[in-house]
Amino acid sequence: MKDQRTVEGKRRAACGFARIAYQIVVVEKAARTRELAAALGLSSAALYGRLRGRSGFRPEEARALIRLVPDPRLIRYFAEDSRHIVARRPVGQAGARSIEAATAETLREAIDILEVVTSALRDGGPLTHRHRALILSEVRQAETATANLRAAVEALSTSVATPRP
Repeated sequence: MKDQRTVEGKRRAACGFARIAYQIVVVEKAARTRELAAALGLSSAALYGRLRGRSGFRPEEARALIRLVPDPRLIRYFAEDSRHIVARRPVGQAGARSIEAATAETLREAIDILEVVTSALRDGGPLTHRHRALILSEVRQAETATANLRAAVEALSTSVATPRP
């Protein structure tokens, strides 16, 4: 019995997607689990089992979960160890306002990085594992904001055809 618990605990620890989904759905209450389970075609018990890591999400369930609970952390999980950055797809016509908002978001994220780095260096000693994790978290968010800005600019560029002389 003890060996089974150890294996089960390791399986739960290994499922990062389920941990993130649990945080978003259960802890942060981003969606009602009963309604989410129904939309995924699962029972509430089956969804909870997946969120707790007792069983894995099938690919189509993970895709549906991302569509139903569009939190960038879920998508970022899959791109984490790759060279790719997750960007939000522009909706509708991109205009000056969307580019302005994306630029402001990028600047806010850069300021967040500066605040975390300044706070970490203020402690005087070498950067700890915790400092490094906080800085990298802020950098990831800034990368996403910058990718969103790029997507907004590119959407504007493709929607506005400018004649070349």
